[in-house]
Amino acid sequence: MNWKIDSVDYDFKNDKFIANVISDSGISFLVDEDYYGQMMDNYACSIWMDEIKTAVTKKAKQVTGSDAEVIVDIYSLGSHTIIYRDEIPSYSTVSRAFSSNATIYIKGNFSATHYLQEMLEIKQWIVEKKYDASLTFEPKDKDVYFYLPTEDLKKIKKPEDLNPYRLQIN
Repeated sequence: MNWKIDSVDYDFKNDKFIANVISDSGISFLVDEDYYGQMMDNYACSIWMDEIKTAVTKKAKQVTGSDAEVIVDIYSLGSHTIIYRDEIPSYSTVSRAFSSNATIYIKGNFSATHYLQEMLEIKQWIVEKKYDASLTFEPKDKDVYFYLPTEDLKKIKKPEDLNPYRLQIN
């Protein structure tokens, strides 16, 4: 493997070193020790975050006609950590196990008049792809955002179903 240690930091609070490593495909991930001295990393989560970010960015551009800022976070803790030695499965095959620890944030140039329809189209696509995660939409030109918990994604069928998830930006 042509992986490179990008940086090493010391976590004073937990008394351990943490290395930021970059894989040969450009995926950045963390390597550290757990409380028992066992090496652990978030490589699989980093692969999944990259997979989802790339796909959602492409879909958002297809729907809105412009680039969107997409941030994906998948974190695993303790017994939720899964170690893959040979091949890491796609996120859609493991999404149910990680959905409560996953978020997708999309900030985009949604249509002034059809933004709910555009968000619904992206949401439906995310559900079809089995990218189970909480979902946040932030239209760039509005002072609101929409937060959709993972467990509610399949309940939203029409553009007006998004209204209860509308929150004001302060």
